[in-house]
Amino acid sequence: MKESDDEKHNSIIFDLSNDIEEEEHNGEKSPLLNSFNGSHKIPKAAQSYESLNFDSIENDLYKKEVRALTKTYFRYITVIQWTVTFIIGFVTGIIAFGIDMGVTALSDVKFDLSTDAFNSNYSYGLLAFIGISVGLVAVATVMVSFLEKVAAGSGIPEIKCYLNGVKVPRVVRLKTLFCKAVGVLFSVSGGLAVGKEGPMIHSGAAVAAGLSQGKSSSLKWLNTKFLKYFRNDQAKRDFVSGGAAAGVAAAFGAPIGGVLFSLEEGASFWNQQLTWRTLFCSMTSTFTLNFFLSGTTEGGTWGELTEPGLINFGSFNDQENPGYNIIQIPLFLLMGVIGGLLGALFNYLNEHLTVFRMKFVQNAGWKMMLESLFVALVTALVCYNLSMSPWFTTCVKIAANDTLTSYQYECEDGYFNDMSSILFASQEDGIKHLFHAESKYSNETLILAFLAYFTLSCWTYGIAVPSGLFVPCLLTGCAYGRLIGQICESILPDEAQINPGTFALIGAASMLGGVVRMTISLTVILMESTNDITYGLPIMLTLMLAKWVGDVFNEGLYDIHIELREIPLLEWDPPIAMRKFCAKDIMKNSVKCLSPTSKVSKVVDLLQTTKHNGYPVVEEDGTFLGLILRSQLITLLNKKVFKQAPNQDQSFYLKVTRDDFLQDYPRYPDIQEIELLDIHNDYYLDLSPYMNPVPYTINENAPLPRVFRLFRTMGIRHLVITDITNKVVGIVTRKDLTHLDHKVKYLHKQYAPTIIVDESEDSDSDFNDEEFIDNLIN
Repeated sequence: MKESDDEKHNSIIFDLSNDIEEEEHNGEKSPLLNSFNGSHKIPKAAQSYESLNFDSIENDLYKKEVRALTKTYFRYITVIQWTVTFIIGFVTGIIAFGIDMGVTALSDVKFDLSTDAFNSNYSYGLLAFIGISVGLVAVATVMVSFLEKVAAGSGIPEIKCYLNGVKVPRVVRLKTLFCKAVGVLFSVSGGLAVGKEGPMIHSGAAVAAGLSQGKSSSLKWLNTKFLKYFRNDQAKRDFVSGGAAAGVAAAFGAPIGGVLFSLEEGASFWNQQLTWRTLFCSMTSTFTLNFFLSGTTEGGTWGELTEPGLINFGSFNDQENPGYNIIQIPLFLLMGVIGGLLGALFNYLNEHLTVFRMKFVQNAGWKMMLESLFVALVTALVCYNLSMSPWFTTCVKIAANDTLTSYQYECEDGYFNDMSSILFASQEDGIKHLFHAESKYSNETLILAFLAYFTLSCWTYGIAVPSGLFVPCLLTGCAYGRLIGQICESILPDEAQINPGTFALIGAASMLGGVVRMTISLTVILMESTNDITYGLPIMLTLMLAKWVGDVFNEGLYDIHIELREIPLLEWDPPIAMRKFCAKDIMKNSVKCLSPTSKVSKVVDLLQTTKHNGYPVVEEDGTFLGLILRSQLITLLNKKVFKQAPNQDQSFYLKVTRDDFLQDYPRYPDIQEIELLDIHNDYYLDLSPYMNPVPYTINENAPLPRVFRLFRTMGIRHLVITDITNKVVGIVTRKDLTHLDHKVKYLHKQYAPTIIVDESEDSDSDFNDEEFIDNLIN
């Protein structure tokens, strides 16, 4: 029986004790032939993930119904596609508006109450600030710890995996959307070093997944008929791509950046039509948010459209020294290197924190909640004491064009508390101050703010609250960037025209780029957020250097978290380790198949004793005919599409239609839920009209990189391996192509003890473990 991506395959296909012998195949030695078959070499967590199937099932039933469709029907489908895309963008914009209004209201209440208490007594202010902050974070962590754990974090790694073809459980459910939106509202207003931009991407994807299907497992009464055409993995994926882009657009007011984000960081499969729909969805989201924010913010007017996103960095054109000159380019490149180093350090520390959490914290909801509350407590203590304590604060003279009088705490008239303008304000306001304030911050303040936010951001990302990474990294980079800018301004001549705000922008880009390793989309997002294309070149150069330097040490943080969870993600290019392997080296060859006309009892027994999701259909001699999915077999059994005799002639098109196969998508009944009579066991299922007669297949000697590219570009779930006579000899799934390093290391453990070393004088008697693995891979 075919090994699907769901099954925990525990049998060993080949006795590894014999694998070290030289095996010949077609005259060539194949030392690794089938030697790491068996899922016990695949990390345990990876086996819990299933794959999505982006390939069309072009069976006889499909061809019969498609031929009956008219051009008018396809035009109708196109109209529905664009209409649903518009609704996705609109709803995503409304959710972003609701989150922003909620965060603003709660933050204002927190800061007002804390300030009033501080004016009475320093300790009262501290207690008020801590109490309110921890209380708000408590709501956020309850949403994750006890309601929906997948709502934790930014959601970007999960959405990236979904678009790659991995079915991450519950990632786009309605309950997840609710916990994400409500949770991020309270985690941001609670003062944690998190942003609301990352969760907006997850929220947009969940909105798209729900609206495009017109049904919900949470709202069982909801089941629209006119959206049934989109109830398949391929159509759903395309809508989720648009929803993720709409989330980016709403977060930063960057619709083009949103499209590029989905293309660069998320989507694995793309086409021209999808590009247009995704851009339309992003534009709709941005316009919707802009319309409502402009009409409801203080001093705003309905219809002005002056608030394009949740965060707006403002324009740099009205500064004293706008733009940059050629002298500053080398300094920007140096900042790119620094950002890459800082990002690599950030990722290294967070990776080890995450490993610790996975071992000792994430096994119980109460532990997750306590950790989140402790982080909230420490964050409030640090931000309040650094901002209000006379030991750390500096009173700086307010420049003529600055409006920083609201941060005067303990300072005389005409001066402001520079630390409080960074740490005792919303993160967005802190970024704007560092970008645009003409007043000079003290270097000590910038160093302390950088160290505090670097540490808090690294510690916070991964706790049990919805949390974004973009804004905390931007604020951290702003602090060190403005520090470099002010130092350069003081030592370089006036002709250099140094503007510390510009350096803050470049620092923000380098820090974020060093952590997430994004280039194209992040460049455009920052340009759109600053409303100025002038800084496109230095931002691009900085991000490129930050990525290159960071990649020397480790991967981007999203990729690190994906690997820690052992999700079988397929990267853009096949790993180098695949170069020496071919399909037969990794295929599972204990394939159990079905005949075109199978007895019902045999099919039921097969479904009950295995958990595979696809079965090759073969003739008696093993010649491959097609592939049929588990969900199709469940539907056929449920609809009782039986024949009383193998050769009985009967029309099945009248008994089951394509709509019947989509009725239970994406959660089909279990085989145990199918009710059959005893007499049905002696009936037969004719699989010919329903199997896919033209699935992707490949010869057993095909190079493994070619197999990888088929999975990566076509979005298939199963790849049947045949020999030269078209006989089925094996099958490959996504998990066979991932975690190759684990499999090679397993082989090393099997081979190493049996290596016979020639200890003669002319030979090297030392067995080098690293050299052995390098030889296998390289």
